[in-house]
Amino acid sequence: MNFKKMLKDQLAYVYFNIYHKHTSQIGNRILIYHSIGSKLPHDSYGISITKERFVEHMLFLKEQYEIIALNEDYKDKLDAQTLSITFDDGYKDNLYALEICEKYCIPFTLYITTGTIGQKDYLSQEDIKLFANSSLCTLGTHGMTHKHLGLLNYAEQEMELTESKKMLEDIIGAKVLHVSYPHGSYNADTIFLTSKIGYNIVSSSHIGLNTKANIDFKRLKRIEIIASDDIKHLERKILGYYDYLALKEKIPH
Repeated sequence: MNFKKMLKDQLAYVYFNIYHKHTSQIGNRILIYHSIGSKLPHDSYGISITKERFVEHMLFLKEQYEIIALNEDYKDKLDAQTLSITFDDGYKDNLYALEICEKYCIPFTLYITTGTIGQKDYLSQEDIKLFANSSLCTLGTHGMTHKHLGLLNYAEQEMELTESKKMLEDIIGAKVLHVSYPHGSYNADTIFLTSKIGYNIVSSSHIGLNTKANIDFKRLKRIEIIASDDIKHLERKILGYYDYLALKEKIPH
């Protein structure tokens, strides 16, 4: 374990035991996965976890938590401790996630960067149709080119959000109402455009628990799961050990 991760874990332990475990918040924790079992050339951070670890995670989550879908009933289910599972980007290896989630009846949301469809390491149109045919999967977009939306002008953002929605809808033959911000980047224009274009549920990269008191469907809170997260770290992320990281976030209004 490197020094930076060790320090992060120590701060998490102190934060949780001194403060967080005494707040007793009830709500939904959304997890972000990316790639499963692939060696991606651009993965210097560890977004691709092994297949074995992914299965280990899913079995643990299925046994220990109630896992709910991000759908129109989501707000009505925030009076209990629940989990939701999402995948960002649309990697080809997410077909393995589909197989495992169907095997254990686990609902999930898949956000696809539509500009990469059919490219090496990414899902094809035929792959996406397999997800669309699963009753456990909700499909959403992740922008057209995975650019930081918050750094783009209004017209560029509108293109990213509109074209990605249209492209995915054309592939699956159904409305797409979900989107997640690439890199977690957005601004006031982004929020306005998601409503204008017709996205009802929007996932951010802000860390925290989604509760009845703080629910914001234009920036649902999530936490990222990475390759080095064993069951202990996974459980700590769910329990809120790392929510202290939200204290330094700047949230656009």
